[in-house]
Amino acid sequence: MAESSSESGTPTKAKAEERMRNYLDHFKNLLDPAQRHLTDMTKPYNRAFPFPKDVHVNPADLKKLVLNSERIRNVLEKESGGDPRKKAELVRTVKAILDEIGLDESLAVIRVLGTILNYIIRRILSGMYVNETKLEQLKSQFGDRTVLYLPSHRSYGDFILMSYVSFCYNIAIPGIAAGMDFHSMAFMGSILRQTGAFYMRRSFGNDQLYWAVFKEYMRQLVRAYDNGVEFFIEGTRSRSNKALSPKIGLLSMALEPLFMGEVPDVLVVPVSVSYDRPLEEQLFVYELLGVPKPKESTKGLLKAMSILKENYGSIYFEFGDPISVREYFGDELNRFQHSMSPAHVQSLTKSDLTLLHNLAFDVVHLQQEKIVLTTFHLISVYYNYRKYLGQSITLPELIEGLRVLVDVFQHLGAVTTIQKTGHHEADRNLIRTSIEEALKTHANILQLNSDAVLVIAKSHHDFSQVDKRKLKGHNLSDVVMRLSVPIFTLQLYCNPCLHWLAQPALVLLAAKNLSNSSTTDINLHTLRQAVVELRNLFATEFVFHGRREEREFGQSLDHLVHFGVMERGTAVADASPVVRLVPDKADQQQQQQQQQVYLSAVGPFLCCYLQVAVVLMEHFSHGPFKEKDYLAKVQEFVEQLLLRHEPHVHPYCLSLDSINLALTRWSRSASSPRRNWPT
Repeated sequence: MAESSSESGTPTKAKAEERMRNYLDHFKNLLDPAQRHLTDMTKPYNRAFPFPKDVHVNPADLKKLVLNSERIRNVLEKESGGDPRKKAELVRTVKAILDEIGLDESLAVIRVLGTILNYIIRRILSGMYVNETKLEQLKSQFGDRTVLYLPSHRSYGDFILMSYVSFCYNIAIPGIAAGMDFHSMAFMGSILRQTGAFYMRRSFGNDQLYWAVFKEYMRQLVRAYDNGVEFFIEGTRSRSNKALSPKIGLLSMALEPLFMGEVPDVLVVPVSVSYDRPLEEQLFVYELLGVPKPKESTKGLLKAMSILKENYGSIYFEFGDPISVREYFGDELNRFQHSMSPAHVQSLTKSDLTLLHNLAFDVVHLQQEKIVLTTFHLISVYYNYRKYLGQSITLPELIEGLRVLVDVFQHLGAVTTIQKTGHHEADRNLIRTSIEEALKTHANILQLNSDAVLVIAKSHHDFSQVDKRKLKGHNLSDVVMRLSVPIFTLQLYCNPCLHWLAQPALVLLAAKNLSNSSTTDINLHTLRQAVVELRNLFATEFVFHGRREEREFGQSLDHLVHFGVMERGTAVADASPVVRLVPDKADQQQQQQQQQVYLSAVGPFLCCYLQVAVVLMEHFSHGPFKEKDYLAKVQEFVEQLLLRHEPHVHPYCLSLDSINLALTRWSRSASSPRRNWPT
């Protein structure tokens, strides 16, 4: 690859990779003794407000603004029909709803909770890293716009730790959208409210009054509240540890004042929270297999304090580049169409919703771009690849494998905790040390045996405590549960890497399908169309968005060419652009191994979608069916294959998340499940 800059002055890929290698230098470890001045919960809290007002709007003021708003006054008049008694009763109902929803502020509670967090995180974490450079750049843009913080959501700890980081850096703790699961927790529901949480029901149903009150509350948070607002664009935690397709409900409420011309602009901040080891690791695995999530409770929280005996590695916080929504929408932001009548009687148009949809997908994309891939993520990918080929892994092979993987991910643009020096022996020692530290943190998943061979750790899970009557799918046998749990746990750490590996894998898969013995040349347009078909099929699994298709296809092809997996050419007949797979040669072993790395990363999902297609055609092709019956039948079918030791059947095919997503995509896809894609 050339190392000179292009004529337009665009930095070369080599320089971009150099910046990526130094990227973690911007992160500061809050657990470092030198940072005690930041984490001291008794320090003066001189808050920086994103959107400071002449007079601070407190939680009680927010409720008054909602109650006295045109929207709520109109709803009260309409629902009461002019009856004073009914109107008074409705006012009491609105106040009760506001008491259920409304956030509160208590600096004393924030300090106490922060002190408890200081104790816990110092017991269970080796590092809590914050990109201080980006955070200071964000603070410099505070002043004249509401800020929406939109973090990735991989753990219950996300919003508590976000508030903790905000306090440490003297940023006003935003209003944080939380589910009613937390509201119902004795004692904790109140504590979280006093640290900025406002509560929302999972479903508004037909309760028009609740819908109007909540929508107006969001409007006032954006228009009048100094602190900013925080919510999760994915809507819920990702128990698979990979991105979820965005939900635009809260985003549309938060940005409605912008569309209606009530605020000049809104600043959206994508936030990436990366976990070396998520606190809910085992819980996620059980949920994916069909074990219902336990109800959130204070008793359950206290029981979970057993985590204090464990080591969860490090957490990384990255505050992405702020997005001016007005600039992002550009000329497509048509506020004139909403200027003819009051905002509260209008709805967002189809074009408005399209803009929101695009923004939401870009936020999720930007979150994934800055997820930090730890050493164990890379170990998991490499282990998965070698097991895909039926091969064992020695420590020297693992070191060399990670050395190559770091180059692959950094070329793709990922941030990795392993930052190579460029000196071969020093890098080997660095990687060895990183592997040893990672395996200590994740000794419950992978271990080096006495022969220095990497093996799955023995499972000590007690499945007798699982109430199988409540399983969401099939009543899986203990044999299959014991087989699946460690594989699912390992997959949790492969999944964050799919943001980078899935697209090149689909290009490679399509190219393999289009290659034949008569010619190795593949028409570039034909290849792209095949990849589009695959992207459509896996759109929700890997969160692909149509607007990025052309760019991501080109980037993936360039990446595969760079690493010698594919090569470009020109057709002899008509000079049209073609590509071809690099043929198998003895001296090109690394390129062939790299092909398998990409394919093994998506292998479990290809396998799952294939099994779903088989079950749909054999059992559910003649009429409507219940979701539970479908889930149970797919899991039962996969279990039978696993018990028969059928080759190329991955235990992750039992994942209820992927089984559900596969059903959605097969039903929407233009392609038939019978399409003969290689698996």
